[in-house]
Amino acid sequence: MVPRAIRKIADNIKQPVALIGCRTTDMSLDCCEYDLAIFSTGGNRILQTDGHNVELLYLDGLVKNHLIELDGVEVLRDSNKFELSSALRDISKARCRKALNAAGKKSLISSLFYQQKMGHTKDMIGFGMWLKLAAYESIEGLLALSGSRPMPLHELAQVRRIDVGSATEGAEVALECIGIERATRSTIMRSVEAIKELKSQDYDLELFLSKAEYLLDHSMLTDCYYYAGRVAAKNLEGRKDLFHNQYPKLVQLALDLSSDTQYLEKLKKGLSKAARASLKR
Repeated sequence: MVPRAIRKIADNIKQPVALIGCRTTDMSLDCCEYDLAIFSTGGNRILQTDGHNVELLYLDGLVKNHLIELDGVEVLRDSNKFELSSALRDISKARCRKALNAAGKKSLISSLFYQQKMGHTKDMIGFGMWLKLAAYESIEGLLALSGSRPMPLHELAQVRRIDVGSATEGAEVALECIGIERATRSTIMRSVEAIKELKSQDYDLELFLSKAEYLLDHSMLTDCYYYAGRVAAKNLEGRKDLFHNQYPKLVQLALDLSSDTQYLEKLKKGLSKAARASLKR
């Protein structure tokens, strides 16, 4: 059930608005925001109302270009001609699944690309960074191929639900690369402090911090470790090599990188094998 305060925000927006994200599923937590997709151009931002966090996400272009984001949405406000509702009725489950498959394969290809970058990296930190980025891409790819829309805060919980043979094996390899067994409160706090630096200019920094705090307060250490690493990975993959080289300590702390290159090389081989096998499915 969508709270009245959230509906009031949607009512005050002129463009069509739909609720998307984990709040349309059975996986949301109390710390999760309400994602409102607005079909127009604009800058994403966070609002707070009646104790709820609300993220306004502007989706430009045709509805059919956002099939993955719109799977399972709830329309909160439509145009006078009901254009959004009509467009959504024309989107079949088969089309959404096809879009998920395409996105999954794209993520696995990105994973293999990051693994290739490991071979061109001489320093230990860069080697470990590209492996973790590859592992997170692999997880996203496996989830999409298994029919699940990857949701950042819930990806580890989604992985636990996977029951598709080789996908399960691939996820286990990726989680080993991520180092999920290293999840401790002190390790997570160091990562969070480094991520605060990485995201210091981002509009959703406070939202990230509130989610990390919630997971820690509820002793969900592995979920918090995974989530923090994923946020760091997404931030770092969007930066140039110059940044990675200039701030190696920041990269190391944000991703909690291991210094055992021989072990990382072994993990890389397993991740590569799993990614290639999943692409053939």
